[in-house]
Amino acid sequence: MSAAAKRYARALIDVLYPDKAEEGFYQLQSLASLLTNQPDARRFLQNPAMAGGRRDRLLREIAEALGFERRVANFVSILIDRNRLPLLEEVISEYQQLMDDRLGIARAQVTTATALDPSQQRELTSKLEEITGKHIRMDVFIDASLIGGVIAQVGSTVYDGSVRQQLQTFKSRLIGD
Repeated sequence: MSAAAKRYARALIDVLYPDKAEEGFYQLQSLASLLTNQPDARRFLQNPAMAGGRRDRLLREIAEALGFERRVANFVSILIDRNRLPLLEEVISEYQQLMDDRLGIARAQVTTATALDPSQQRELTSKLEEITGKHIRMDVFIDASLIGGVIAQVGSTVYDGSVRQQLQTFKSRLIGD
């Protein structure tokens, strides 16, 4: 993560937190998605040879179409004027971390052998919230090689309750490693 992306993300979160923090995040994500799907628009906005007024008009049209909050539109305009639009994805990533920290949210990467039903997801979320003391937002992935059970990563901590890991532990005990 570049220092510039961190500075920009911190500046935006300081302006939007707490009232519009999540709304601003989703607006930045929608812009990143649009620019990924419309590479010509990205090239146009990133081209410093384009007259500033033309880039500003395109940004205004995009901001209006996506329903940007005024401060988010101004922020993106600053990124464009300073030729920092290539940092957008990094800014979004850092912004999300800052927002989550301020809102007391931890993100969990959960891997299971099979899909979890809604009650299992609620139960796992509740357990992780109890362990971490934070609100949990889970991203769930399926990996059939786990055989069964769950692996949850919250930050740098990994909770491995997979059958694969239990079998590895059992094997080690049998062999005496």
